[in-house]
Amino acid sequence: MKSHRIEAIILRHTCEARHNLNRIAEMVYWPVQNIVVWGFFTVYLARDNHLRPGAVSFLLGAAILWGMFYAFQRDLATGFLEELWSRNIINLFSTPLSISEYLTGLIIVNLLKALLGMIAAALTAWVCYAYNIFPKSLALIPFMLNLALFALAIGVIIIGLIVRYTTRIQTLAWSFAGLLMPFSCVFYPLNSLPKLLRPFAWVLPTTHAFEGMRQAIQGGGFSTLHFAWAITLNALYFLLAIPIFRMMFESARSRGLLVKLE
Repeated sequence: MKSHRIEAIILRHTCEARHNLNRIAEMVYWPVQNIVVWGFFTVYLARDNHLRPGAVSFLLGAAILWGMFYAFQRDLATGFLEELWSRNIINLFSTPLSISEYLTGLIIVNLLKALLGMIAAALTAWVCYAYNIFPKSLALIPFMLNLALFALAIGVIIIGLIVRYTTRIQTLAWSFAGLLMPFSCVFYPLNSLPKLLRPFAWVLPTTHAFEGMRQAIQGGGFSTLHFAWAITLNALYFLLAIPIFRMMFESARSRGLLVKLE
């Protein structure tokens, strides 16, 4: 891989985001709006004494981290869709740019965007609701890393599916993370799920990330068990995501679909 080509992809998407109000809104507006809504909800519950001790930390902390996961997965897929919508994909791959260089640049720029959105959400929670997640960030970083890795694996698979089946399935870019949310135990512990659903939740890295986050916020220390499960599952999903993407890309290229993606 050539670093100057990766830098070119980063520059291309950075310039596009800087001059596109939609990108700015997605990067900052939605994370902040999400925290405002959840903040008002926690204020309402606290006023009527319906909250358990530490519940505000769980709810706002989970909203901040889920926002980062969702934004990274969504923007990774929509970043590729932008190339299709602008009919720029042929221009890109008519150059010496390789698919690995393109994906690396796309990953870097969208990870930075997701982190900026998370920081904006965290600052909003701090200023408006006196909830400061930053002192806990050291204990949360390993779980944030696992969320980012899982979002990356999902994003790579979705891009591969879009390459193979074109924009007919583009709604996966926005909806797939939402399908996982009820089973990821974002706002409630794993034992609150019906027993039938717990095995499915257990094989999601997101479940272990949020279970570990709750333990850290509660003062129970770092959960080695949940971190080990999350990192192992992420490694497994990466081992599946890369060949799936390569298979989809090669299938699309052999069928001549790369010049027909729309």
